[in-house]
Amino acid sequence: MKIKLVLLTLIICAFALSQAPLFMLPDPKPEPKSEVDLSGCFIGPDAAKDAAIVACLCDELAACIDYDSKQENPVLTTGVALDELRVRARSLRCHGESLSQKHPQLGKRVGDYLDKQIGNAGGPINRQQVQRWVHAYKEIAKAATSAIR
Repeated sequence: MKIKLVLLTLIICAFALSQAPLFMLPDPKPEPKSEVDLSGCFIGPDAAKDAAIVACLCDELAACIDYDSKQENPVLTTGVALDELRVRARSLRCHGESLSQKHPQLGKRVGDYLDKQIGNAGGPINRQQVQRWVHAYKEIAKAATSAIR
């Protein structure tokens, strides 16, 4: 009887210890919130891949715009130039495919967000406006990354 009790206790302890790592894992950190919500925008079998493309593309656009703005003679000095950079980068990266046509909610939400944050004026831009473009693209990248998860 004592042996059965000891064995049962050992089995219970072994089971509890085998489950302990699951209970000891730290809670995952919440994703940082973005100013734009892209959840549910990416649909279909390529959803995660397309969200990753948007995240990387927007993050790189933000970095390029920020870098250019710090140069002695920046190239991106108008809203038209900044938008043309986006259009060309997207076309080259996506081999001409439009992700906003593939994911209609994506185009609508991103377009509404950009209009709200930076407007649609094509004229000359100042340093503060450039930083709003950089910030907007970083927020879209953050939202696309969150959409993957």
